[in-house]
Amino acid sequence: MKRAILASFLSTCIAGQAAALSCTPASVAASFQAASAAEEEYVLAVGRVQVLPGQTLPEPADPNNRPGYSVEAQFSGRLAAEDGFTQDAVFPVTVQVDCSGPWCGGVPIGRVLAFIERRESENVLVSSPCPVFMLTATPEFLAQAETCLAGGPCEPASQ
Repeated sequence: MKRAILASFLSTCIAGQAAALSCTPASVAASFQAASAAEEEYVLAVGRVQVLPGQTLPEPADPNNRPGYSVEAQFSGRLAAEDGFTQDAVFPVTVQVDCSGPWCGGVPIGRVLAFIERRESENVLVSSPCPVFMLTATPEFLAQAETCLAGGPCEPASQ
């Protein structure tokens, strides 16, 4: 009897933890397509995001239902043009971190390929649990972005 109760308890615990966020693989072409289809205006850039002094990241009260948050930061890198990432740029950016239950995006660490949304006079980098507008700036992703910028093939892979 004890084994049956223990097995039932363990299967409930394991089943509860089995729920996971399912994201499609990050894709430069899919990000281009999403930005192109959106009503919002985006600029493409590659570089680093530095959180401004005095900004803090919140501690969630409930780690299973985390709220989104925003932090002020500075972007430094290069803006995209048809001939690649050719224009040096340093500007303020708000990093909007979105959450879905316990899963959240985050403030980027390292070099990123960023689709930065223009909201009136504000630059916003949306970071969601499933990356769409902020991708790691790998050599492959940068080459794909330059192909898309130059008008080359830029179609997301079939799922």
